[in-house]
Parts: sequence; C-alpha cells; structure tokens
Amino acid sequence: MPTAELNRRVVQEFYDLAFVRKRYAEAADAYFGDRYIQHNAFVADGIDAFKEHFGTSQAHLSPDYVQRPLRFIADEDLVAVHVWLRRHAEDSGIVLVDIFRLENGKIVEHWDVGMPIPDEDTIPHRNGVL
Repeated sequence: MPTAELNRRVVQEFYDLAFVRKRYAEAADAYFGDRYIQHNAFVADGIDAFKEHFGTSQAHLSPDYVQRPLRFIADEDLVAVHVWLRRHAEDSGIVLVDIFRLENGKIVEHWDVGMPIPDEDTIPHRNGVL
C-alpha cells in the first residue's frame, strides 16, 4: 500500500479517536511520533501540550462540542482533513482544514486554518462552505 494511503488511514483513526470520541490523550499516545510540532497559534508545541489543551479546554469537554471530519486528502507525508466543527448547540460552526505531517506512520506536525460558517443568505453563491 502506498505511503499516502497508509498516512491517510493513520490520520483518520487518530481523528476519530481524538476529535470524534474525545479521547485526546489516548489518541496522542497511539498516533504521535516522539515529537509533535504545533503551528496552531493557541496550542503550545509538544505532545504534553496537546493533551493539556484538549484535555482541559471547557469547549472541547462540552457535550455539545462536535468535530465532524468530512474528507481526508493525502499526499505523501501530508494529510489534510476538511472538518465541520461546532462548539455549542447554538453555534452554526466553523469550517476547518487540519494538515498533519507524518514520519514512519506517526503524526509529528500540525497546521490548521478555519473560518466561521456565515449565514447562508450572506454567501454570494449556493455552493455552501462545506
């Protein structure tokens, strides 16, 4: 099996365990390499920082917090995840793209970009943002 497909599967399994089932520390232990380089402006570098941020953030612990991956796109050692995220029941959500870099089948680096989902009547087309 090509490396891109293996990496896609690793990230898909990680994403399900961490962000769908909210078992952040277990997911980090299982799928991160010996280091974790973070490019998100709100989360510190490192595996322990990931566990601390996601394990104690009230938004992530809320029962209304939902992170639903829509598609996984792999290219060699990079895997992108197109995501719908909602912090609370009244929230229309955020469309997010997470990008992970892997080495030897383990996640070692992360970037992300996102935007709030606008009201449909403010979008100048009918394609949606998801």
